Amino acid sequence: LNEVQIPVLEYREVFWSEMLRDADFAARHKLNGQHYHLTEKHGGRAVVFYPFVHSLDQLIPREVCEQQPDFWPMVGGKRVSGYVQRCLSNPKLVKMAIEQVRKWLKEHPEATIIDVSQNDTGNWCQCPECKAFDEAEGSPSASIIKFVNTIAESIEQDYPNVRVETLAYQYSRKPPRTLRPRSNVIIRLCSIECCFSHPLEDCDSNENRSFCKDIEDWRQVAPTLYVWDYTTNFAHYLMPFPNIEVLQPNVKFFIKHGVKGLFEQGNYSPGGNGEMAPLRAYILAKLLWNPDVDVQKVIVEFLNAYYGKAAPIIQTYIEMLHRKVKEKKVHVHIFDPPTLPYLDDEFLEEAEKLFNKAEELADNEEIRFRVQVARLPIWYVKIATKRVSGEERLKLLHSFLDIARKAGITHINEWMKLDEWAKLELSNSS
Repeated sequence: LNEVQIPVLEYREVFWSEMLRDADFAARHKLNGQHYHLTEKHGGRAVVFYPFVHSLDQLIPREVCEQQPDFWPMVGGKRVSGYVQRCLSNPKLVKMAIEQVRKWLKEHPEATIIDVSQNDTGNWCQCPECKAFDEAEGSPSASIIKFVNTIAESIEQDYPNVRVETLAYQYSRKPPRTLRPRSNVIIRLCSIECCFSHPLEDCDSNENRSFCKDIEDWRQVAPTLYVWDYTTNFAHYLMPFPNIEVLQPNVKFFIKHGVKGLFEQGNYSPGGNGEMAPLRAYILAKLLWNPDVDVQKVIVEFLNAYYGKAAPIIQTYIEMLHRKVKEKKVHVHIFDPPTLPYLDDEFLEEAEKLFNKAEELADNEEIRFRVQVARLPIWYVKIATKRVSGEERLKLLHSFLDIARKAGITHINEWMKLDEWAKLELSNSS
C-alpha cells in the first residue's frame, strides 16, 4: 500500500480529556494540537504555540501596569485595573510587547505560533485614541489587529517561519472595515455565542446568523483563519447536549469558509467523562482528518466496540435525544441550564427505560459500568432540577456520586469540582 493523504486542516485539536491523556491515541487519529505531548516517535510537533491563548497578562504583566498606569485600559473615562485588557495604542506598551515577544522566541525556539490575544474578559480600552480608531473601523477588533500587525511586522524578517495569532472573540468578533491582518497573522474566530443544536448555517437564531456573517467577513481578509469551536455544555458537563448530529455539518461549514485550523473544546478536566465524551471525541478526531467521513458508520463502529451488545440501545437513546430537541424546536447553547424543554419528564422516563435495558444487555461488568456512566446525565438532570425529593433524591445522589467517582470524574462543570458540588447537593438534601 502506497497512499498519501493530505488533510484540509493544517491544525487539528480535539480538546477533550479522552484525547489529551493519550499521545499515542491522538497520534493514531492524526491530531497535531498543542496539548497532546507528542514526541519524536509520533513524528514530533508540527504546531507549537507560545503562549496558548488569552495572553495579555503574560505579555504585559499587571505589575508592569501598576508602574505604568496608562497601560491599563480606559473604561468609562477612567483607567481600570485587574483582569482587564490593555491600552493597545500606547507606544511605550507596544515597544515593550515587541521586546517580550522577541524574548519568548529566544526562550522557546520550538514555537511556530506566538499568541498575542485578548484576556478572557471585556473591559477593552476606550481612551480617546483607541476609541477613535475602533469607531472609524467599526469594531474593537481594529485596535487589536493594529497592535498584532505591528508585532508581526517586527519579527517577520528574523523569524520568517513564525506566525502571530490573535482571537476574534466576543467583543472583537467583527472584523475591521479596512484594516487587514498581515500575511504572518492568524485570526482564530470563536463560536462561543452560537446555537449548537442546529447546524450553524441552517439555524434561524440571531446568534448563528451573526456568526455566519462574521466568518464570511473574516474569510475575505484573514490570511489564515482558525476557529475555536465549542462542543459541550460548560456549565453542566453532565447534561445531555444534543450536538452530535451537527458536528459534521459544522466542520464542513468551517472548511467551506476557508478555515485551516480547528480547535474543538469539550470537557478538558483531568477526570473527563463528560456527557458522551468518548463518542464525541472519537467523531471529532475522525472529522478533523476527513470531513467527508461517514459519521453514521463511525458512530456505529464506536458504539459496537465500546458498548458491545448494548450498543443499539445507546444509539436509540442518542437518536431520541436529538429527535426531542427538534420536536421542541430548542436552540441549545453552551451555558444553558438543565431546565430546557427537551429535558422533560417524558424524555427522562424513556431514557431510564433504555438504560435499564442497556445494562441488562451488557456483555460484562466493564461494559455495564460504561453504560452506567452514560446514564449519569439523566440522573444529573433529575438531581439538578429537583425532579426527585426526600429519600429518593438522597439515594439517587449517592448512586450518582458512587459511579462518578469510580469513573474518575473530577469536575461537574468548567469551574466546580465534583466534590464541591457534592457537598452543596448533600447539604440541600439533608
